[in-house]
Amino acid sequence: MKIKCFLLSFTVYLSRFPKGIFVMFFKRNALYSAVTVAISASAVISGSALAQQTQSSQQVEKIEVTGSNIKRIDVETVAPVTVITRDQIERSGQITVGELLRNIPANSGGSYGESFSNSFAPGAAGISLRGLGQKATLVLLNGRRTASYGFAQNLQDSFVDLNSIPTTAIERIEVLRDGASAIYGSDAIAGVVNVIFRKDYKGLELSASGGAYEGKNDYRFNVVGGLGDPGKDRWNVFGVMDFYKRGELLLSDTEFGATRDFRGVAGGRNFTGLTTGGTWRQLSATNALTPSFKAISSCPSGQVLTGAQAVEAGLIAAPLGNAAFNTATNTFCSFDQASQISALPGTQRLGFVGRGTYDFGGNMSGYAELGLSRVDTDQTFTSPFFATTGLQKTVAGLRPFAYNINFAPGAAGNPFSTNARFTGSLLGLGTRDSTINSDTIRLLGGLKYNFAGWDADSAVGFAKNEVESLGVRRMSLSGVSAAFGVPATPQPPVPLSTSSALNLNNIAASPQGVIDSILLSLPRKGTSELTFLDTKASTEFGKLEGGAIGLAVGLEYRSEKLLDQPSQDALNGNVLGQGTTATNGKRNSTALFAEMSLPLNNSVEAQLAVRHDRYSDFGSTTNPKIGMKFKVSPQFLVRANYGTGFRAPSLPEISPSSATFFVTINDPLNNNAATQISGVYSGNPELKAEKSKGTTVGIVFEPSKDFNIAIDLYDLRWKSIVGADTFQDIVNSRDPLRVIRDPANNNAIVTVLNGYRNLASTNTRGIDFDFRYGFPRSAYGKFGLSASGTYIDSFTEEGDEYVDSNGGSNTIPRFRGNLSLGWDYEAFSATASVNYTQGWKQEGAVAASYFAEQDPRFQTGTLPERTPSKITIDLFGRYKVNSKWTVSATVLNVANKLPPYDPGLGTTLLYDFTQYDVRGRIFRLGTSYKF
Repeated sequence: MKIKCFLLSFTVYLSRFPKGIFVMFFKRNALYSAVTVAISASAVISGSALAQQTQSSQQVEKIEVTGSNIKRIDVETVAPVTVITRDQIERSGQITVGELLRNIPANSGGSYGESFSNSFAPGAAGISLRGLGQKATLVLLNGRRTASYGFAQNLQDSFVDLNSIPTTAIERIEVLRDGASAIYGSDAIAGVVNVIFRKDYKGLELSASGGAYEGKNDYRFNVVGGLGDPGKDRWNVFGVMDFYKRGELLLSDTEFGATRDFRGVAGGRNFTGLTTGGTWRQLSATNALTPSFKAISSCPSGQVLTGAQAVEAGLIAAPLGNAAFNTATNTFCSFDQASQISALPGTQRLGFVGRGTYDFGGNMSGYAELGLSRVDTDQTFTSPFFATTGLQKTVAGLRPFAYNINFAPGAAGNPFSTNARFTGSLLGLGTRDSTINSDTIRLLGGLKYNFAGWDADSAVGFAKNEVESLGVRRMSLSGVSAAFGVPATPQPPVPLSTSSALNLNNIAASPQGVIDSILLSLPRKGTSELTFLDTKASTEFGKLEGGAIGLAVGLEYRSEKLLDQPSQDALNGNVLGQGTTATNGKRNSTALFAEMSLPLNNSVEAQLAVRHDRYSDFGSTTNPKIGMKFKVSPQFLVRANYGTGFRAPSLPEISPSSATFFVTINDPLNNNAATQISGVYSGNPELKAEKSKGTTVGIVFEPSKDFNIAIDLYDLRWKSIVGADTFQDIVNSRDPLRVIRDPANNNAIVTVLNGYRNLASTNTRGIDFDFRYGFPRSAYGKFGLSASGTYIDSFTEEGDEYVDSNGGSNTIPRFRGNLSLGWDYEAFSATASVNYTQGWKQEGAVAASYFAEQDPRFQTGTLPERTPSKITIDLFGRYKVNSKWTVSATVLNVANKLPPYDPGLGTTLLYDFTQYDVRGRIFRLGTSYKF
C-alpha cells in the first residue's frame, strides 16, 4: 500500500512538470522529505517479492564508473552521469573536444574557447558545467588529473585545456553532473568531466577529413596503430596520433561580422569607429580644445566622413552632432575593424596518446601512458591605438602617469596652423598579432594487482604544460618618447608642445627606423606542472540483504607549480596600454579517502564517501557525501545525493602573484569625473577554500533495454568564492592604503590596489532530463530517438537573480537542449540532431541604449528586451563501403543560423562566444581505412 502511495505521489508531481517537481524539490525541507520517503518505502518492501528476485549467475566484468571508486556491474549509479561514446562523438559531427562539450546542455555558459582572442588565457578552451565557470569543473584523463593550462583564465581560474586532448584517442567521455569533492577532491564543485582513452588496440587505422565554412577550411588526419593481444600475448602497445589544422577566420570573413555596422539589427548601432582610423583635433592659441577636426591624409579610401555624414552613419549621437561638429570643413577617419579581429584564430594541433600494458601473471599487470600535445594558435587584433590625450603607462608594474602631447604646427603632419592633438589607430603599423604555442606532456606508470581479496591500482605520474604567447607590434614607451621628443618619466598632465619623427598623418612616410623603434614584441611564458602519486583499493566484505558490502580506500599526493612570466618590458612598464600578469606559486597536497557501497536489500543501495584533503598553503578540509538508490521495481529507480564540496584557491589567487591593467573609474574627489587609472590585483596567502553543498534527486524509468528516461533535479549552494572588490567600490571607500593619489598632481588617483578574498556566493538549481528510445527493428532498419536538456530554475549571485540573463558573470540561458534521431540500415548510418539554446533578457545592454535614447534614427527598432533563441540542425551520414573502408559526410548548422546579436556583451565580438559558433554552416567529408 505504501509503495502504491509513493508511486502515485511521484506520478502526480511528474504530471505537473515542471512546477510540481520544483515545488517538491526546491523547498529545502521538501527535498529531505523526498529522500526520507524513498528510504522509508525501501524498508517496507524489503521483504516483498521484489526482494526475492535472484541475481543472474552469469559472471559480468565489473567496471569503475565516474563518481565512484568501487567497481560495479550495474552501470546505473547513485549519481547522474552522462556517457558520450566514441560512436556518438563521431555522429555528432564535431571534431574537437571543446566543440563537442559545448553542446552538453549542462554546460550553461562561461566555457571560453580560443575565439576569446582578447583572453588572459589565449589559445585554450575549457568547460563550465552549471554556468559556474571553468574553475568549478574538474577535468580528468582516465580518472586522474593532468596539468592545468599555463595561463589562468580571467586572471585567476586554473583549468585544463581541452584543445590539448586528441579526439581520436577517446573511448568515451563520462560527465558527472553532481559535486564530487568527496570522491575526487578540489574543483569538482559543479561536476566532473572524465575523458577515458582507449585501453588497447591491435591493427592499423587511418582517417582523414576536411571541412569548409565561410570560405575557409579545416583538415584532420589520424592514425591508430597497435600490436599485441592482451588475452593471448599478455601485452599490448598502441598509439594514436591526431593532427588538426584550421585556417584563421576574421570577423570580416563571416556573414555575422562582415561589417561592424549593426544598425540593421534591432538594438544595433554602428561600431565601425569614428576616430579609429586617425583624426586630428585643433587647439586654440591657449591650447583649449576646439570643434575643428581633420582626418589623417592616409585614411583608407571611402572612410573619410564629414561631421554630417558621421551623424547620419550613427557615429555621433544627435545632441553631440551640433553645428560645430557638423562644420563643412570637419572630416573624420572612420574605420571598420572587422578585418582586424579574429572571430576564430587559426590553429594547428598535433596530439599523441600511447599506452602499453603487460600481464605479469599472479594477479598483477602493469601499464604506462604517454601523452604529447602541441597546439599552435595565430590570432589577429586591432592596430595599436594612440591618443595624445592622457598617454599612460605603468611604472614598475604599478604607478601610471599621464600627460597630453600637443603637436606644433607642421609637426608629424599636423594639418592645422596651431597646436593639435591626435586620436586613432596607427593603421600603418599593422595589426597586433599574437602567436600562442602550447606544449603538454603527460607521463604515467602504474600497477594493478590483487591481494587478500583487494583490487588495487597504484600509479605515479607527471604532467606539464608550457605555453608561450608572443604579441607583436606593441608600442614601447621609450620608443614613443624618443619619437615624440617627450620625457619617459612621470609628468603631471600638462600640455607639452612637440615635434615628431613619426608622421602620424601618414605612417608610411615615416622613416622605417623610427617605426621599428616604437614597436616591440611582447613574450609571455607560463608553465604549469603536476606530479602525483596515488593508490586505491577496493574489496567486498560482509553481507547485507542485498549482497556484499563494497569498500574503497585510497591515498593521493600531489605537487603543483605555476609560473607565469611576463616580459621584462612589461614588468618595467615599457608598454603603452598593456597590462601584465605574473605568478610564481607552488604547493603540495595529500588526501585520504574512503567509500562504501551498502546494498541494504535487493532494492536499496546506499553510497557513503568521505575525503580529507590537506594543502600546504591554506589548510585542510573534509568533505562527506551520502547517496541512495532505490529500485521501486526492476523498471523504476529513484536516486538521491547530498554532499559538501570545496575548491582550493588557485595558485594565482593564493601565491605571490600580480596583475596590472587599466580601468576607468569615477573619482568622487574630482566631481566624479571619469578617470583612467591602473588597477592592481595581487594574491592573498590568507585565503580559505571555497565551500559548497550540493543535492540531487532523480528518477530513472527503463521499461526495456531500448527505452530509458532519467530526470534529475539539482540544487547547488556555493559560498566563500574567491573574488575581488570592484575598483569603483575601493575608490568610493577612500581608503588611503588602497587608493594611491599624487599630491603633486591635484591629488589625482594613479593606482588602486586590489586583492583576492573570500567574499561571493552563488546558488543555482534546475533540472536535467535524458530520454532514449530505440524503435523495434524493421525492414527499413533500426531507428533511435534521444533527447537531453537542462532547465535552470534559478541562478543567483549575491542574492541577485541572473538566470535567463546576460547581466551576471556569465550568460545563463534558462534552457538548453538537443534532440537526435539516428538511423542504421545495413551499411548506412545517419543522425539528424537539433540543438536549442533559449534566449535571454537584456540585463547588460544599458550602455547600448544610449544611442536609441539620443537619436531613434540609429535604431531599426527599440532596444530589444531579449536576445533571440537559436535552433540549429546538424546532419551526419556514414557508409561502410566494405569491412575496412568507411566514408562519412557532415553538415553542421544546415540552415546557416547566425549567432544572435547581443548589444549587452561589449563591443568586440557582439555575440556570446561561450554559447555559439560564429561560422554558420559547415560542410565536412571524411574517410577511414582499417588495415
